Amino acid sequence: MTHAPVEALHDLAHSHLPPDDAARWIGLLTPGLRLAHAGGGPVAGRLGGLPDLPLDLPWPVWEGYGPLSLIASLDCAALTAAGNCGLALPDSGTLLFFLHDGRPDGGDSLVHASDPGTRPGARVLHVPAGTPTRTLPAPPGLPPYPEVPLTAQAGMTVPAYDAPVVRAAFGEVVDSRQWRHHPVNARAFTTALSALDSAPGDVRHRLGGHPVPVQGAVEREIAHAALGPGVSWNDPRLDEEAARWMLLAQIDTDDEADMMWGDVGTLYWLIRPADLAAGRFDEASFAWQCC
Repeated sequence: MTHAPVEALHDLAHSHLPPDDAARWIGLLTPGLRLAHAGGGPVAGRLGGLPDLPLDLPWPVWEGYGPLSLIASLDCAALTAAGNCGLALPDSGTLLFFLHDGRPDGGDSLVHASDPGTRPGARVLHVPAGTPTRTLPAPPGLPPYPEVPLTAQAGMTVPAYDAPVVRAAFGEVVDSRQWRHHPVNARAFTTALSALDSAPGDVRHRLGGHPVPVQGAVEREIAHAALGPGVSWNDPRLDEEAARWMLLAQIDTDDEADMMWGDVGTLYWLIRPADLAAGRFDEASFAWQCC
C-alpha cells in the first residue's frame, strides 16, 4: 500500500527478503499517482467544486433517487505530465467522478458493488479537450463539496497483503498459518516499508496503482459483483476475475473537502484495461469501504 520511489523499494526488498521472495515481491510493484493537496504545487485536478459539462449534458442523476455529487475533476494532460500512473488514460480532457453520496435522502439509497441495481449511482465521465462546456450550478439541496486543488506525484505502489496479485505470486502459503510469519509480513520489513511512504498518515487519494483497502481486497469485491449473485467467496473464478480489474481512482475521506465516507472510509473506481483503452468509462465499477 506504500507509495514510494522504485529504487528505494528495490533496495528494501533485497535487504530484507530472500532473493526469490524479493524478486517475486518486486514484480508486483505498480506505478501510480498520489493525489495530494496542492499547497502551491502544480494543479492536476481538484476535489469538489462545480463541474464543467458539455453544453448538451445535464447534471448526472440516478433516475428515481436524485442528483449525483461531484467528487473530483482531474486534468488528464496534467496527470500525464506528472508521470507514469500505469493507466492508458486519455492524454487530454477532464475526468469527472460523480457519486450519489447519500446526502439527498439521508443515506437511505447508497451505491454498493454487491447490488448491480445501484450502478447508476456512481459515474465517471471523460470530457474531451476542446469540447464546449459550461459550469453548471449545483442542484437545489445538494451543495457542492468545498473545492480542494490537488497535485499529482508519481511513484510505485505496493499491493495489500491480501491482494489477488499477492495470492497469485506467493501461492498456497497465503492461505496457510505460515503466511503470518512469511518474510514479506515480518515486522522488520513492514515497518521499513511504512517508513518509505512518501506521505505517511496523509489522505490516500490515488490514480492508478494498487488500491489501499480499508476492509479486504477491493478487486475481489468488484469481481464478486461482476460474477453475479450466488458466487461463493471461495470460488476459484473470483481471483481470476479480480485480476481483470485495475484501480482507476480512489478518493479518501478528506476533512478539507468536507468529505467523510461512512466511518473514515474510501471510495474506489475500478475498470478493466480494455474498457479503459477504449474510453468506456461508463464500464467502471464502484466500491465503497469504511471502518
